[in-house]
Amino acid sequence: MKNLKFGEPRLSRSIEFCRNLSDSIIFSISVLIIGGIATVLSSAKWHMGLFAWIGPLFFLCYFRMTRIKRKTLWFFLVYLCRSIIAFKDVVPFPLPGIIVVGLIQTIQSWLIYLSDRWITRKSDRFLSTLYFPAASVSVEFIPAALGGSIWFSVANSQVAFNWITQLASITGLWGISFIIYWFGSVLVWAIQRNSEPRRAKRGIVIYSSVFLTVILFGFIRSNSNAMKSSAQVRVAGLSVPLTGFLENLYKDYCGREISIDPTWSITSSKVREIQKAELPFIETPDSAKFKYAYAAMKLANDSLFALSKKAADNGARFILWSEANALVFKNDEEQLIERGLKFSKKNKVYLVMTIAAIHPGKITATTKFLENETVFISPLGEIMNIFHKNNPVPMAEATEPGDGVIPVIITPYGRIAVSICYDADFPIQMRQLGNKKADFLFLPSGDWYSISPFHSYMAVFRGIENGTAVVRQASSGLSILSDSRGRIVKSFDYYLPGEKLWFADIQSKHENTVYSRIGDSFAWICVFIMLMGLTYRLANNSRKDES
Repeated sequence: MKNLKFGEPRLSRSIEFCRNLSDSIIFSISVLIIGGIATVLSSAKWHMGLFAWIGPLFFLCYFRMTRIKRKTLWFFLVYLCRSIIAFKDVVPFPLPGIIVVGLIQTIQSWLIYLSDRWITRKSDRFLSTLYFPAASVSVEFIPAALGGSIWFSVANSQVAFNWITQLASITGLWGISFIIYWFGSVLVWAIQRNSEPRRAKRGIVIYSSVFLTVILFGFIRSNSNAMKSSAQVRVAGLSVPLTGFLENLYKDYCGREISIDPTWSITSSKVREIQKAELPFIETPDSAKFKYAYAAMKLANDSLFALSKKAADNGARFILWSEANALVFKNDEEQLIERGLKFSKKNKVYLVMTIAAIHPGKITATTKFLENETVFISPLGEIMNIFHKNNPVPMAEATEPGDGVIPVIITPYGRIAVSICYDADFPIQMRQLGNKKADFLFLPSGDWYSISPFHSYMAVFRGIENGTAVVRQASSGLSILSDSRGRIVKSFDYYLPGEKLWFADIQSKHENTVYSRIGDSFAWICVFIMLMGLTYRLANNSRKDES
């Protein structure tokens, strides 16, 4: 009885303190700003994965626990600013486009947090903590199910935490996102139950048990040996910078010289100025008017074969160029491919040529004047496959998309799938890797400074999901070899001085994964939980209205 009397004032003071904080505008805005800063730091530009857990936690505190006027207005201001900062130089759009994308994401997030507040306000059960992660995963998954990418998935930030990423082999990215969002939901729920410490403790124990199970599974899987094929083979990745071509193209266009910094933003005024030269070059490709550009284009293509020869001389059996590295007008493409056929036969190597084939002529806003393709050539000098990029980057690539099929080429060294860069941001489409039991994914890519190395790390998840090793050869980014457990075995930074040539010895075999078999079942469960939560809340409201 004495202990009860002693504890009651302390408990009362604790509750009163929390209520005072909830009414404080300084506390409310501080919580909101901390959430915004955390989500910026976990974004593609800074990719600090730990902050991905902190951002949703503070936003939930803001919506569930604070009581200030104009709560929605404050959220819109902070979240939109956060989106603009996070997307600048990352999303390949000018500022108005970034604002539009940021506004869309702000509205999506606002609806999630608002509906979570609506659900949890009338239900203090631990089960209500599932709504927020389920709704957040649903908002990531539904656009992907409709043909979109997963660029904005919070799970992409977690590649450094290999024990957590292994969950993708069962649930895909969606399970990783769920465990992150659930963390914030449970912790805020427990804080709100400070008057019921035993109940709050039970909720934390439930989450901790699930989290530790995920960690234990990840530890076991990431520390076990990946499947290996009987034969080890050397792969070479290479890039030839095209800055020289662009500098000479600009010189032909206006007579002025310019020196390009490869770290420039792709939406900067300098880059837009250089791009003015591309239109007349494509519409009227006069070799006399653009003599320097033609010479630079030839030099770049010659350099690709020179580096490829060096790779072959150093024992490479597979040689992979970075995305669209060989520039050629469509009329001259056959001659370039013929050169590749002769090279492969002479040097007895597999060559994956990456070609940007330009269709000259009048350009309008809807003209698709480019073919972004790979040509996979055997050591016999035969074409084994020609692949066109399935998912051109919106508003950045004037390219016709491919047919959606990811080819798998059978070689003595394994089953090799081929895709291009942004294609790997579509996990539903990339499930073909698991279904076709690909041993390797060759992924020629082209990045820019602000998204490197984040974009390369995103591709690692496709290997974990589908039991496939990934060789991503990137210009203006980080080239990587990762195994089927998502471990980065070898990497090469494009921005280091010197030749853009690296080697990796690969020995891997396809592994069956749960995700390959059940697909996005977990994501659909999240959609079901979200809909059930909304339905239950609406039904309760209707019953109260009737009574």
